[in-house]
Amino acid sequence: MPKTSKGPRSAAVAAVGLVLTLAAGLAIAWMDTRPNWDDTGITAGALLLTAGLAALAGVLPWVAAILIAGPLIVAEWRQLNVGMLLVLAMSFAGAIAGAVIRRRAAQIAG
Repeated sequence: MPKTSKGPRSAAVAAVGLVLTLAAGLAIAWMDTRPNWDDTGITAGALLLTAGLAALAGVLPWVAAILIAGPLIVAEWRQLNVGMLLVLAMSFAGAIAGAVIRRRAAQIAG
């Protein structure tokens, strides 16, 4: 089990990670709700990549997925359908991949 410090510095780093993760989710939601934006592939890739990076940086995977997907789901609340589950699926897939990479890297590092 890796050793971690629980001091004020690690709490501040965790808070910054959460704020940056939410900011990324808000940015994706903002871009996706623009009137002329119609590129689902880029939005899906952004969800996958940012959730993965957040989990890789140490944000809990389920928290990363919700902070990334949540703003888009809230922004599109009038259009909620089964397709919106894909927003969560992409975010969770990215977050799980990031967490797995983080765990493997920690195992390799010793």
